[in-house]
Amino acid sequence: MNEGVGEAPSSITSRRHFLDLLLGASLLGWLISIAYPIIRYLKPLPQTGPTGPTRLTRDEASKLEQNKFVIVPVSGQRVIVLQAGDQLHAFSAKCTHEGCTVTFLPGQSVIWCPCHDGRFDPVNGRVLSGPPPQPLPKYLAQRQPDGGIVVSEERA
Repeated sequence: MNEGVGEAPSSITSRRHFLDLLLGASLLGWLISIAYPIIRYLKPLPQTGPTGPTRLTRDEASKLEQNKFVIVPVSGQRVIVLQAGDQLHAFSAKCTHEGCTVTFLPGQSVIWCPCHDGRFDPVNGRVLSGPPPQPLPKYLAQRQPDGGIVVSEERA
């Protein structure tokens, strides 16, 4: 009978130890779930992707012909390329107000940010209406002799 009494404290200790480990792991998980987004915000990941001029693919070029605009990645940034007749214009597709992705409304001839109804001029990127504080940064878009279109990260 003494053996049964001797096992009870050992059993309670192992349960207590298990509960302490479970509580500690839960607390650690909670702290990591709070700290990770803060650390990621303070130290953003490096941008990946090719640098330098970007040549539009056939699909992107055909989409540009059909819709009069296309959004392409240039050095890790979204760039909207517009076609007005024979002229090409390229701007950052990131709104200067909240960073939403802009789109082109061909019927109204404006670059539109759907988040807060910001509107930009499709020729020079200046703000026409809405809350954006600055015009869209301009990129250089050129048609090549072979008919291809190249968008350069060098701002025009």
